[in-house]
Amino acid sequence: METYQSRERRLSNTIKPAEMGLEEWQVALRRQQAQRERFTISELGAPFSPGEYQVRNPKSRSQYKVIYRGAYSPWNYCSCPDFRTSGLGTCKHVEGVKLWLQAEGKEVHNEEPDYTSIYMDYRGERCIRIRFGEAHRKELAAIAKDYFDQANVLRPEAYANFDSFLEKARGIDPSFRCYPDALEEVISQRERLQRAALAKETYTDETLDNLLTAKLYPYQKEGVRFAFKAGKAIIADEMGLGKTVQAICLAEIYLREKMAESVLIVCPNSLKYQWKSEIERWTGRNEVLIVEGYASRRLELYKATTPYKIVSYQSLANDIKALGRLSTDLLVMDEVQRLKNWNTQLAWAVRRIDAHYNVLLSGTPLENNLDELVSIVQLADPYCLAPLYRFRFDHIITDPETGKAVGYKNLNDIRDKLKYTLIRRTKQGVQLQLPKRTDQFLLIPMTSEQSTRHEELRLAVARLVSKWTRTHNLSEEERRRLLLMLGQMRMLADSTFILDQDQESRHDVKVGEVMNILEDALSGGTAKVVIFSEWERMARLVASELDARSIPYEFLHGGVPAKKREELIQRFTDDPDHRIFLSTDAGSTGLNLQVASILINLDLPWNPAILEQRIGRIYRIGQETPIQVLSLVSKDSIEESMIDRLRFKHSMFEGALDGGDDTIFLSEDRFKGFMESLAPALSKGEKEEEQGARSKEQENTFGTQNQSSCPLPPAPCPEIKDLLTSLRDILQSPEKTKQLAEAITQILNET
Repeated sequence: METYQSRERRLSNTIKPAEMGLEEWQVALRRQQAQRERFTISELGAPFSPGEYQVRNPKSRSQYKVIYRGAYSPWNYCSCPDFRTSGLGTCKHVEGVKLWLQAEGKEVHNEEPDYTSIYMDYRGERCIRIRFGEAHRKELAAIAKDYFDQANVLRPEAYANFDSFLEKARGIDPSFRCYPDALEEVISQRERLQRAALAKETYTDETLDNLLTAKLYPYQKEGVRFAFKAGKAIIADEMGLGKTVQAICLAEIYLREKMAESVLIVCPNSLKYQWKSEIERWTGRNEVLIVEGYASRRLELYKATTPYKIVSYQSLANDIKALGRLSTDLLVMDEVQRLKNWNTQLAWAVRRIDAHYNVLLSGTPLENNLDELVSIVQLADPYCLAPLYRFRFDHIITDPETGKAVGYKNLNDIRDKLKYTLIRRTKQGVQLQLPKRTDQFLLIPMTSEQSTRHEELRLAVARLVSKWTRTHNLSEEERRRLLLMLGQMRMLADSTFILDQDQESRHDVKVGEVMNILEDALSGGTAKVVIFSEWERMARLVASELDARSIPYEFLHGGVPAKKREELIQRFTDDPDHRIFLSTDAGSTGLNLQVASILINLDLPWNPAILEQRIGRIYRIGQETPIQVLSLVSKDSIEESMIDRLRFKHSMFEGALDGGDDTIFLSEDRFKGFMESLAPALSKGEKEEEQGARSKEQENTFGTQNQSSCPLPPAPCPEIKDLLTSLRDILQSPEKTKQLAEAITQILNET
């Protein structure tokens, strides 16, 4: 059926009306969504199920069971995730049924059923309750008093012998019901208690020391026991503290206790063989299978009885499309921050893995904003930070007019909410005796050609941001150009060669500066150096200089097959003549390169998590010498303005997970005058936009003029493809474009 159009005013999803309470606003949003959807609703029709409905969404092909017994009835229910996590007692499907009944003039079945039932109450804090019907009410109430409190909530101590109550209740009244979600919760809590007892009594430090060939640090043993007790958990230790070995030890416990027969490890493609090598080395098993090859071959490999299977994220996403769902006893997801965007195909695929237990590994579960943390935590415990609207209200400071985040508050409270789901230790916190780390930003001048082209791009970006400021709208072509030009500014800060399709001209200073640093590092001593760049072409410029000087090196980039990567690492680690390891960000996660003591960043990534991931390749367990981190930053470029943005995001991460500042703002003066601060940054661009709009002809040729001053390649080079891939999701909606435009404005202001 098609719902009627509402006469109510349209509510914003991001700005709460001043006259409405938080929950009232959220209920109204769900009613508004129900009015826009085209649900197909039908009554189940059975005489013993009055008030039960089936709601189908033809667009998403999803369907849910709804029980509706009247507005605000405590017995209303929907099987969708939002009903279970919002705490509102409603959802768009319940609201859809309500509207449908009104439109069809149908009767609302608000009478209570005669039978007694046990159900999950999702309003407020979740709990298991009993609702008494008229049939055998006195007899059931008499036996229930030993299991339920005066509010009809199941007592925690009653989980252990809940089976006994069910048997007695069904003996009294055959129509008695215990709903599946309530029974699942009871079983889950009982299993949690059993695992906690095993962790305490059986898996002592001595037992864990004998479980693997490697000896675990005390904090690693704590991490293993934490994840085992939780059943589904996140190990978010700082890079270099050995999350992999903790996951392998955890898997061995499940296998040893016969609680699991299959372990599926999902990781980046570059880490498949490293996982295989470490499982074999630490467990002594040779039964480790990598799921790879043609699609048909991979689908067969999933059926193998081998306890350990390893698959890349991309292969998994493709395979789920063919399989529909995938089952495993224990799911291990490495570098799980790749799932920070809940709406990607990859995140969709992972949600279709049925796993009784899981452990998620990430040193950076929070990179750009708090919503990313929520997306990851939901994979382990969908209720931990729920409801999302309450979480945002409690922790995000928004501009009252735009709804945009301008800061964060109560960050330290988040750690308390996560205490049973996420465990995180830092190198400083565990007092791991790692050597000293020195970080240094080196400001490098640009050539005149770099500066000229960088300024042309800056003005072109300012024009687009100015247009968005005036109209709050950009066409798809303008969004594409905005993204490309922003990336080109960063590329030009490295070298004009990256953007030269013919590879004939080159203007840069960074490469020469890197060679000076390498000359000092390689002269005498045995220091080894790791060099990172986001752009493969930039790394190749350094490689060509090394070739010209006959200096051996290893070069890891996206085109190097997974099998070959181990050879590169082995050679760099063991061969004293191979002292340089060049890498794109394809090697920023999972690699063990602690034989090096110097790390050079040829450019800065957008967020501090990637920067820390790069550093974590050498600053980790096994590092024995002081390390030096050198980041080359082009002066008066977009890179220089990125430093403060990186520091802000790092402060947000520390506040939420590492006990840092409880409240932070985007800048010192942003909170009071956020929107007003945009004008000075755009004044120059606005004047040029006004001049360019004086005639229709000039307006129509703006895109052509811009492209002639800084041409966009007809076929994007690999670097631009990488940029488009990494930032594609930002521009998929007007709201995200708006956020990006505001971020660019801030960068331009700082530049």
